Amino acid sequence: MTPQEKLRKIRDELQQLFLERTELIDGALAALLSAQHVLIIGPPGTAKSMLADELCRRIMGATYFQWLLTKFTTPEELFGAVSLKALEADDYRRVTDHKLPEAHIAFLDEVFKASSSILNATLTIINERLFHNGRQVVPVPLLTLFGASNELPEDDELLALYDRFLLRFVVGYINEDFRFLKMLQTKEPAERTTLSLEELRQMQADVRAVPIPTIVLRGLADIRRELRKKNIIASDRRYRQSLSLLQALAYLHGQPAVIESDLFFLEHILWKDPGEQGEVKN
Repeated sequence: MTPQEKLRKIRDELQQLFLERTELIDGALAALLSAQHVLIIGPPGTAKSMLADELCRRIMGATYFQWLLTKFTTPEELFGAVSLKALEADDYRRVTDHKLPEAHIAFLDEVFKASSSILNATLTIINERLFHNGRQVVPVPLLTLFGASNELPEDDELLALYDRFLLRFVVGYINEDFRFLKMLQTKEPAERTTLSLEELRQMQADVRAVPIPTIVLRGLADIRRELRKKNIIASDRRYRQSLSLLQALAYLHGQPAVIESDLFFLEHILWKDPGEQGEVKN
């Protein structure tokens, strides 16, 4: 089985496990392929952390880090305790074993409860894939960070973190009765299709080579112009990053190039407030 076939099988397995989550699953897989980050907004009990965990279980050799943030969360909990041995040499360095700086996939619940000291270090990790540890600046292996929240950030200093999540999904509880009944009967999967980290990195390289025709770029410019008329403004960086997501989506669907209908997925990228999502979709 080729890595691309494995990827599609993983997609099918996740759709069997997470009902009414097709778009979120596609978004999570595309984020992994394009090394982007995902924000999931919704009430407790909507399987937000479970999806990130299941995804990581399917990447052999990947390290997973999960943490619930509160206003009392300390930097030690996310980045590791300060090394006493290093302190003796006047180097304020953290022991990062099993913490966020060593994770390939991470899930931070209530991500906007972060304090300023946690926020600055987290931004550097997800933006630049770097961690400032004592006298060293260390590259981190992070592929995708999943953030979850019950509400949108209100504090201005959190807006920088909010903007770094390219994909934003609003999820609720299962709507349809027949899917709810199916969910009640869902069992832990006996087997999971897996990919190696090497296969994933090769697919990421393949994704970057997926062509984006001029007609799609013009479509993106048209969407931007129409949204500006409605005062829905996304940054140039967000539009630029959306291209990598469209390439990943085309790859996930087995297309040789990005097509115009892929642009519909921008409904999960171009809004700031959930109330704007309908306008973006239109």
